[in-house]
Amino acid sequence: MAISFKRYVDIVSGVGGGVAVRTRDLILRLFTANEKVPAKTVIEMDNLTDVGAYFGVGSAEYLRAAFYFGFISKNIKAARKISFGRLANALTSAKIFGKTNGASALSIFTAPITTGSFKLTLGAYTADVTGLNFTGAANLAAVATLVQTAIRAVVAGGIDWTAATVTYDAPSNTFNLTSGATGVGAVNVQAAATGVPVASFLGWAAGAVFSPGVVAEAPVVSFIDSVEASDNFGTAVFIPTLTTDEKTAIALQNDTYNVRFHVSFRFDLEADAATLYAALAGYSGVSYTYAPLAAEYPEILPASILAATDYYARNSVQNFMFQLATLTPSVSTNAVADAFDPLRANYYGRTQTAGQYIDFYQRGVMCGLATDPVDMNVYVNEMWLKDAAGAKIMELLLSLARVSANTQGQNQIRAVLQSVIDSALNNGTISIGKPFTITQKLYIGNATGDDNAWHQVQNIGYWYEINLSSYVTVDGRTEWKATYVLIYSKDDTIRKVEGSHVLI
Repeated sequence: MAISFKRYVDIVSGVGGGVAVRTRDLILRLFTANEKVPAKTVIEMDNLTDVGAYFGVGSAEYLRAAFYFGFISKNIKAARKISFGRLANALTSAKIFGKTNGASALSIFTAPITTGSFKLTLGAYTADVTGLNFTGAANLAAVATLVQTAIRAVVAGGIDWTAATVTYDAPSNTFNLTSGATGVGAVNVQAAATGVPVASFLGWAAGAVFSPGVVAEAPVVSFIDSVEASDNFGTAVFIPTLTTDEKTAIALQNDTYNVRFHVSFRFDLEADAATLYAALAGYSGVSYTYAPLAAEYPEILPASILAATDYYARNSVQNFMFQLATLTPSVSTNAVADAFDPLRANYYGRTQTAGQYIDFYQRGVMCGLATDPVDMNVYVNEMWLKDAAGAKIMELLLSLARVSANTQGQNQIRAVLQSVIDSALNNGTISIGKPFTITQKLYIGNATGDDNAWHQVQNIGYWYEINLSSYVTVDGRTEWKATYVLIYSKDDTIRKVEGSHVLI
């Protein structure tokens, strides 16, 4: 025995500055009414193969994901992830979608299993389903019938149980359950207290989809629920057809998020452009694209462009106009283009020179007021910049023992902001050397208190300051906050080139 060495030298080890706050993946959030996406839940997938395995290769989700993943940007980048949210627009029953390829061969059930069991929650009732005897089952469909009979025998569960159905889907090799009642209802499976556990054999364990029953709700409620579940997306697109009122409600909600998400709608009739403009013109962050062909999805192209943008690469930001995709041009005359452009309607258009047709996305604009970013590229660049700055500031607050309300604290915040600004200069979010109007120069002078500050914004791309101030909380305490103002030259893009050829 010996006296502890720690009485004399006691060293504590740890990693400093190791807290990291991730930035959002600015990917597509595809809203679907498919019950395989449980309400208030978000599902993320990394590739088209996974989408096909989950929804089926003929599904609406797969067809749209194929277009989304298939886009290759001019920087030779493609989307690497997609997410799905539920649009709970109809009354549904609680369901279990068994794990694909999770159902076992018939011989597993007849091996024999004579006391199979599982604990089931269906609706408001939970009970052990026991005594499952599969020895006489002739096929997997018969296994499903035996399970259904056992569930229906639990009369205390009410119609959720007594009218429940269990089916075997041979093409996907899955067992699926549907509650006997519609409306709000829970569903879950666990191991029972006794008996041979068969949930994994049925594919009702890990990997199964447990989709609670829901009542119909407005699409804007589903949108809010999805954001609350996970804000890890950039662009929202809706598979079900929405009315103008439903689009307006979503646009109003998205406007409150203040340059956080882009909502991209589609319309299939030329006359709808004027209707949408009248309804949505004042809301930021929303766009609509002419899509007259049911089997094509030009409204997803902005999401593809954004998801294919690597904001940590040099000169990576993109102009959403002049983008090429596998789409049929929907506008090929000046008359339609002249009608759409003042209404901020986007479309896949066709021009031609020397007998060659050139098709590309036009015009890459959004709704919003004069104080809102209305160019898609400017809007999504600011989405990224806000997110990146927020993540870096949170990393600072979580990593340091304190950020003091003094010059040192200001400099610490300045350091992390500068790292984000450097990235914005590198990727092109902040533009250097752009000419300003006299109104813009005066605005910069008024905002900064320096009539010459516009020179800095024009020549290096940005100006910012950090101030410290105290405020009184609702319970009477004094707290301190840091407030920063960043003024930067946004990346406006050229949409037209005019020339004069003077021959002498």
